Amino acid sequence: MSVPPSDGNGLRIRPTGVSLLISSWLVVTALTDAAVNAQPQAGDCTACHQPEAEQFKASAHHKAITCRQCHGGELSYDLSTQQSPEKPGMKSFDHGARFRGRPTRKDVPVLCGDCHADVARMNPYGLRTDQLAGYWVSGHGKRLKESGEDRVAVCTDCHGIHDILKSDNPNSRTNFRQIPDTCGRCHSNAELMNEFDLPSDIVDQYRKSIHGRNLLEKNDAGSPNCATCHGNHAAAPPGYTEVGHVCGKCHKQIEEYFMTSVHGRFPVIARCVGCHVKNGHPKNHEIEEASPPLSKLTSLYARLEQEGAADEASLRERFDAGVRDLSGTVRLDSVCNNCHGQQRTDPHAIFFESNDLAAAQQGRDLARYLADVQFEYSRTTARIDRLSKGVLWLRDEGLLAEDAKTELMALSAAIHTLDTEQIAERSKKAIDICTNIGVRLDEKEAGLRLRNYILIAVWAFVAVFATLMYRKYLELKHAYVRPTAAAADIIGTDVVLPRRRWLNGILTTLGATSVAALLWPAIAYVLPSRKRGGADERVSAGKEAGWAVWEMRKVAVRGKPAAVVRTADGFRAFSAVCTHLGCIVDWNTVSHEFHCPCHAAAFDAAGQVVSGPPPRPLMEFGVQVVQGDVFVTQPIGS
Repeated sequence: MSVPPSDGNGLRIRPTGVSLLISSWLVVTALTDAAVNAQPQAGDCTACHQPEAEQFKASAHHKAITCRQCHGGELSYDLSTQQSPEKPGMKSFDHGARFRGRPTRKDVPVLCGDCHADVARMNPYGLRTDQLAGYWVSGHGKRLKESGEDRVAVCTDCHGIHDILKSDNPNSRTNFRQIPDTCGRCHSNAELMNEFDLPSDIVDQYRKSIHGRNLLEKNDAGSPNCATCHGNHAAAPPGYTEVGHVCGKCHKQIEEYFMTSVHGRFPVIARCVGCHVKNGHPKNHEIEEASPPLSKLTSLYARLEQEGAADEASLRERFDAGVRDLSGTVRLDSVCNNCHGQQRTDPHAIFFESNDLAAAQQGRDLARYLADVQFEYSRTTARIDRLSKGVLWLRDEGLLAEDAKTELMALSAAIHTLDTEQIAERSKKAIDICTNIGVRLDEKEAGLRLRNYILIAVWAFVAVFATLMYRKYLELKHAYVRPTAAAADIIGTDVVLPRRRWLNGILTTLGATSVAALLWPAIAYVLPSRKRGGADERVSAGKEAGWAVWEMRKVAVRGKPAAVVRTADGFRAFSAVCTHLGCIVDWNTVSHEFHCPCHAAAFDAAGQVVSGPPPRPLMEFGVQVVQGDVFVTQPIGS
């Protein structure tokens, strides 16, 4: 007969139903674990490769592909209890014969192309399938394929490995802001570039250029980056080996002008970079403008005007010197010397001497035309800015200044024709606009002076009237407000009867109201002009009757030109300011498009960019038709 166990204190412990149940559960659990460990289990890559798994989870490939598709392997694995000799405590297992492991760099393009060159796989995502073919014709792909050099860029260098993000993600290596850094990982590596006999400072040059500053400092997505000029997968794309054609992809109007010039007829002449970099070196990426931003010119003139100058000639001289000192630009009269100012030493130098002298003189003439317009434009806009801060309302003059700005920008583009007569004509047109604005401002300032003289007379009259009113007030107060002598003997001289107090208040109020009524127009006249309109401003564009379909009319909205077009479906209004550099667009009634005269950009009838460098569509305004009158209202979406 068995005896129940003791707890050590003489008490006997009897088994209960609960203890038996626990014992049974422990036995079953042990048997189940043994059975599970003896069966094959699906291998989870994230259990061991956690950092890569976290990167992959945020990537564009997440949920689209699995680890097996890139690294190979089996569908399931036997997770044995054997310990890994390299990593104690971690289970080891055989990845299987189909496991490829980490792909070599030379295999990466083909591996990525298994999916990205497959039309059936890429169609659901709307992705192109020619990237692999383009890569093989690039300098990177050719070097890899022909010589096996695997230090050239492959897919993972630009897109990442497990952390591949879409290009619209700001953190993506292929986002427009990140591309200079992405290319710079190799092309700023001096040691690596020396081995390939390539410069290592081109990315730094780009950052200092007008393109780099617009992209990185102003966040201008329309400004070119490395891939814009060199291509992305098909770097150095076929057909664009000549730098002029590359620039012409954005600057189409300028390329057309250039091809009509004497420079365009000689392929050996250095295109764009020959003039737009300070040393004229064809591989220099520090591209600069030929003229400073117009806002800087206006600010320069305003500062010089405040400092004072003896006469206009002195002011002009200081202005030209200030333009030369502005950083980020190259001067037309100096870049011509990159070719025509050099001392030739070849045997035929004598035949080019007269040509160089003539070319240098032509460069100085063209620079003078441009400088004349810059000076007149700066003087005009600085004057508008100064006068608009007072009582004058200069909306129409501001719109004309926008036209002058467009003409100046168009002149900068037309200079590439080297046609002196055409440049002189365009220069005169721009100066005539500035002169017209000056005449308008003179008239308004003369009118302002006349009104000031009248205002002095009004104030003098108000002063005399106020003096007379005060004297009359004193007389009335003496007659009706002060108590009589008999009443003073009874109630005292310091007491004012209620009726007389009431009369005193009426007289004081009437006098103060009369003076204020006369003073207020004069006071309001000298106050600064208030902003007209606002978010709820409605501007009349004219009558609906007689407005033909596809006819455009311009109006001023918030001080800027807007274009109102009657389409087949009704009226639409857009800002007439190009989103690239602010030129004023024209409407083409035949093609139903807005065209920018500065860089040949085009916008369709919906304001969307059709071609050219603008980064955004035209701003659209609301339009209302009320009893036959067409009104332009606030911007759509504001």
